[in-house]
Amino acid sequence: MNKLRLLALLAIGFASGPVSSALPADGPADSPSSTSAHRQVLDYKSKRLHVQTDLAPAEAEALYARLEETLKFAAKYWGRDPRGQIECYVVEDLDNWSDAELPHRLARVIVSGVGGATVPRAVGTGSRTRNVPTVFASSRPGVAEHEIVHAYCTQTFGSTGPEWYREGMAEMVVRGCTRESGVQCSREQFASLRIGKGTTVQQILSVGTTGRQISAALKLMMDDPAHDGHHVSSAAWTQRDSDNVVQARDEYLRSWAFCYMLLHNPNYAKRFRTLGKQFVTKQPRAFDEVFAAVRDEINFEYSFLLEHVAEGYRIDLCRWDWRTRFRPLDLGRSHKTRVVAARGFQASGLSVVAGARYTYQADGRWSMSADANDTDADGCVGNSGRLVGVVMDAFELSAPLLLGRHGSFEAPTSGRLYLRCNDPWNEVADNAGQIAVTFRSP
Repeated sequence: MNKLRLLALLAIGFASGPVSSALPADGPADSPSSTSAHRQVLDYKSKRLHVQTDLAPAEAEALYARLEETLKFAAKYWGRDPRGQIECYVVEDLDNWSDAELPHRLARVIVSGVGGATVPRAVGTGSRTRNVPTVFASSRPGVAEHEIVHAYCTQTFGSTGPEWYREGMAEMVVRGCTRESGVQCSREQFASLRIGKGTTVQQILSVGTTGRQISAALKLMMDDPAHDGHHVSSAAWTQRDSDNVVQARDEYLRSWAFCYMLLHNPNYAKRFRTLGKQFVTKQPRAFDEVFAAVRDEINFEYSFLLEHVAEGYRIDLCRWDWRTRFRPLDLGRSHKTRVVAARGFQASGLSVVAGARYTYQADGRWSMSADANDTDADGCVGNSGRLVGVVMDAFELSAPLLLGRHGSFEAPTSGRLYLRCNDPWNEVADNAGQIAVTFRSP
């Protein structure tokens, strides 16, 4: 095995909670104990998957079914059936496994320290050379499924794409969040995303330094003469290594959010799918070749997502309108627009001038849920359902403008006026109705 190949396929199972930094000091965790009751390693095979695991039979069968479904999903998304059979070792307790049953010297460290890894092995010669992956994973929820996505891409295409794409898409498949379900995360992960709201597209595209540090640590373990010819003990894993795993988990979480946004935002979805297929099929095309013209828009929408993300946040409904033409309001003229309740900020088509005053009239009614009473643009208690606006200038937003059924406002800055029905960002999907708004110069 080419030890350096681990670098490209390390995976941190961040969906499954933190990797413990309290590693065993010696002996018992690395080899079966004569005093322990060991569970049998079970074997499951199909044409495309070979799973060995020490999970209890019912849990093992459920895992096997999930892995098969993950492969089906990956094949459907990337448009190609798996090539050959993927070997997968899923470990609940390392005490149940002898070294002979884990066919890689780093298997114990991978499972107990990293969480999971897909290790490729080159077979064949010349133009017939291909990568045959082997998965090593802990039994924590989501880790083996995450790794199976890497293994599928490696075996089927020979490539997994850049790190941000590889890790983000693997977790996308595992989570199964659809456009309609909205964002689904743990409270801790939502908090981590919001803390990183200043993360830029360039930072996402540059993800990889932490993974390289983890890979370098594993290579040092393999090269250590003390481990020559033997499985590396999980005691070789250090606190610094554990800290790197925590850091990588945060990076990969933001990569997942980035991929999720691009895949489910109609502004970018078609181009993102095309780019992804080029990544895995080794077509040399960079992110900026595809998205250079909308790089600022993507930066803005990604930062906006990180700031407002919550359970059920709908990327498609909260997307920003970039194609609408905006015009200033000529003296004595009016401008009409429509605002849908079940959307985020929508382009009004009106360019405003700082300090200028505008009058408006909003007609129609909308509701905040299927069982709620409808209301006009004045909204109800706590400004729920109220017509609100913001002015965007150079991708910066003004403070919100509390509008309503009728009145006037002074533009806080020059720019483009966007409007929405005031409601928590993750609750807009069940809104109904629309408002027609007419603007005039006083």
